[in-house]
Amino acid sequence: MLSVLGVDLGGTKIAVGPVDREGTLLAPPIVAPAQSSDASSLLDGLTSTLQQALAEFEQFAPSAVGLACAGTVDGARGEVIKSPNLPLRDAPLAAMLQVAVGLPVVLENDGNAAVLAEVVAGAAVGLRDVVMLTLGTGVGGGIIVGGRLYRGANNAAGEIGHMVVRAGGLACRCGHRGCLEMYASGPALARYARARAKDPARDPGGALLTLRKHGGLHGAAVARLAREGHPGALEAVDQLAGWLGVGLVSLTNTFDPQMIVIGGGVSGLGESLLQPAREYVRNNAMPPGRDQVQIEIAALGNTAGLIGGALVAWEVLSGSRDAAER
Repeated sequence: MLSVLGVDLGGTKIAVGPVDREGTLLAPPIVAPAQSSDASSLLDGLTSTLQQALAEFEQFAPSAVGLACAGTVDGARGEVIKSPNLPLRDAPLAAMLQVAVGLPVVLENDGNAAVLAEVVAGAAVGLRDVVMLTLGTGVGGGIIVGGRLYRGANNAAGEIGHMVVRAGGLACRCGHRGCLEMYASGPALARYARARAKDPARDPGGALLTLRKHGGLHGAAVARLAREGHPGALEAVDQLAGWLGVGLVSLTNTFDPQMIVIGGGVSGLGESLLQPAREYVRNNAMPPGRDQVQIEIAALGNTAGLIGGALVAWEVLSGSRDAAER
């Protein structure tokens, strides 16, 4: 059985797994932390994880690597132009990894890869106009228009996380202010919870305060408390959902998509995140989009970027770069 190793390289982790031509993940992925202190450490960690995967998934005969990377990438040249959450700038990442692992390496933006995966094998199968947001350490995005992945004139489309939702707002790592990423990401969720940690009414039992004191107040911890019904955590989720709604209104009005898919680690909040975001869209977007657009959680979860990266590699190997046209 032939496979492609799909790789999802994010701000905090690397996930690698074997994927077949239809977008099926053939084995549980290897997950390792991303050594993102500098470019050299990142590349060493990525190479080491890939070599481990080649050995562990040998029975699936990996023939190439499809790498989904956070940031602005030029897939045709295999370069990461800029990644706000990774120490990469004008980096020929595909060529460097190809030398290191001895297999063809295809590079794609992680948001593009994720929306491709959801259209081919996930929540949006059969749809031709789809937008996806990936909510994690940062906020990524991908756009399918008329059944084709939309990359833009300079292969840089889909940077939805850097859509400005608040003029003059918080400084973003991209160098600008007020980006959606600063208001609808995992770190934003932690920030909203941190602001409630000293209020006994919002933090009964002091769970948020304890996490804050011990450096454990991050997005995943807040999500866990929200699922347990913690008042402050639920308020933090609602605040994030409001900002997500602002972004979704702009996407609905601009693209009039059939579906907006929400993925990434923060999407694990499920309906507690989506229900208020949907309501915001219904109340603020323009018709007919506000009444027609579906807003759904990614069916492929945290594996969407990995699977999409592999699908892009499969399509490049077969001579086409648009798996969404199947």
